[in-house]
Amino acid sequence: MQNFFRTGIYWAIIIFGAVSCNSSVDNEQTKHSIEQTMDNTELTKNKEVVKEFVEAMQISNVDKLKTMITDDFSWWIIGKPEYLATAGEHDTKYFLSFFKGAELFPDGTDFTITSMIAEDNKVAAEAEFKAKTAMGTDYENYYHFLFTIENGKVKRMKEYMDTYHAKVTFGL
Repeated sequence: MQNFFRTGIYWAIIIFGAVSCNSSVDNEQTKHSIEQTMDNTELTKNKEVVKEFVEAMQISNVDKLKTMITDDFSWWIIGKPEYLATAGEHDTKYFLSFFKGAELFPDGTDFTITSMIAEDNKVAAEAEFKAKTAMGTDYENYYHFLFTIENGKVKRMKEYMDTYHAKVTFGL
């Protein structure tokens, strides 16, 4: 009987310990889940900022773009400046002056994000751009952007695209 009692206490301790450990694990999982949800919310917000930003670029809405960038915004375009005039690092003034809308594309543009992924304060987006230029030529290019978001605004935009096509089409 005494052995039975000891064995019962032994199993009670093991079961209680297991339940306590599981509770600890559950608390950690719950905490991680809450943090993950908060992270996902922030990532979703960052992706929404990028979506709105690209939409504003599509219609050359400079007033909207001004409200969506930080004071120290920078825009980097892939390429060598000696080969492509727009390649390299640019400031806000250069970026905003780039949007001439109807002047370059009188029939409008089709600028579509095809995929996005976010991590931390970065959003990567793939996009397609299609339009007829004011010169009557078709311009179709594919882009990859890497955006850095700070406090709900775009701090930096890195742009990768077919630089040869841009140079040939626009004489840059």
